[in-house]
Amino acid sequence: MNLKRKVLPWSVIVLVVLQAALVLFSWIVASVWPYAELRSVLSGEGVRWYFGSFVDNMSCPLLVWLLLGFMAYGTYSHSGLKDALCSLWRGERLAYRCRHAVYTVAVVACVMVFVVVMLAFVPHAVLLGVSGGLFPSAFSSALVPIITFSITVLSIIYGMASGGLAHVGDIFRSLYSGVVMFAPFMPVYVLAVQLYYLVVFVFAVG
Repeated sequence: MNLKRKVLPWSVIVLVVLQAALVLFSWIVASVWPYAELRSVLSGEGVRWYFGSFVDNMSCPLLVWLLLGFMAYGTYSHSGLKDALCSLWRGERLAYRCRHAVYTVAVVACVMVFVVVMLAFVPHAVLLGVSGGLFPSAFSSALVPIITFSITVLSIIYGMASGGLAHVGDIFRSLYSGVVMFAPFMPVYVLAVQLYYLVVFVFAVG
């Protein structure tokens, strides 16, 4: 709670100040030393870059990973699987229906692992790269989606088996509950990513 009330608002302020300072710094240096290897954000080129590249800067794989992670965690928490696993970790006894749901999840998880192994870890597997390795390959590119999708599916199965997700509406709410939970982090993401690309543009990195 303190993180959302205190740390995140101040993080937003700091990121805004850093962006403004970088824009001003680039303008001053480019004006005083025209031949410096530094580009001003307030120049014609800089303004065109800022507005023209904003969407491309935001729509990086990290954003997709974050959204998938938020959905997976929300379903994991909302379905009751998180509480069940924590109870098992503490050595507590679960109710019969919850135990049955955990067994079901364990069986499905084993099937998922087997499928992934067959798709990525056997010779000439479909998800291997051109050279036959895991990195880079379709498997490495889809690693985060595979993990988050597996967590989401297993959580839904647990919720349905235990009664925690009794209706379609419950399943739907569990899918977006994590996005709502972590929504305060999105302004920080937007400002942090834009600050990163501002640094890349101003100092012509890469």
